[in-house]
Amino acid sequence: MISLELALKQDDCPLGAASSAEEVAFVTPHWHYHHDRSTLELRVLVDGESPQALERALETVDGHPSTETFSLLAKEGATARAKLSLTTTDAMGTVLAHDGYLTGPFRNVDGIERWEIGFDTDAGAEGALATLERTHDECRVTRRHRVTPASALEDVRVETLGSAVLEAWRSLTPAERETVERAIDGGYYEVPRVSTLGDLATHRGVSDAAVSKTLRRGEAKLLSSVLEGQDGG
Repeated sequence: MISLELALKQDDCPLGAASSAEEVAFVTPHWHYHHDRSTLELRVLVDGESPQALERALETVDGHPSTETFSLLAKEGATARAKLSLTTTDAMGTVLAHDGYLTGPFRNVDGIERWEIGFDTDAGAEGALATLERTHDECRVTRRHRVTPASALEDVRVETLGSAVLEAWRSLTPAERETVERAIDGGYYEVPRVSTLGDLATHRGVSDAAVSKTLRRGEAKLLSSVLEGQDGG
């Protein structure tokens, strides 16, 4: 499998039209392509700079010629969740014509859409890219790699490790988090060190022993998460 990540501008995409005109960002965590109807069904999360920008963006999406159905599922402040279905855009038609398929969520900011797509053959990937680059003014590959069983498993390990570290960071107490952040920002971990335990202690108004204990507790939580993630949990 050949996996591609693209940055693409689509003139016939309602999300691109809305994010180009307004200070909003779209993320599409779920999608389904109906081959029998040639439509793409999306669940969309929207984050706007303001409630007014969000409202205008939603109106743009709802009224766009490519939008077949639109339902606002939830809205709070400058964020919203919606369901919509679209006709097949030119870019999507090109991907499908070369036996390609979507592999990840859409992201759309400033009129540029981030795509994750896959192809079973190099010929399919090259054919789709050649057409997209010829028919779209803005289309560039931001990442390309071949997915094998080994690399796919490695990607799962990386995601697991990232999740473990994030959970460990969230588990730090406010004092541990502040101390670790200060140590990193202040150059405590640089070689040679830019700051010392004494500097960290002075900043927090505690003794050297106290700040050392807090720092060690934070480090232990973070390093344990890395080791557990490496071992697969």
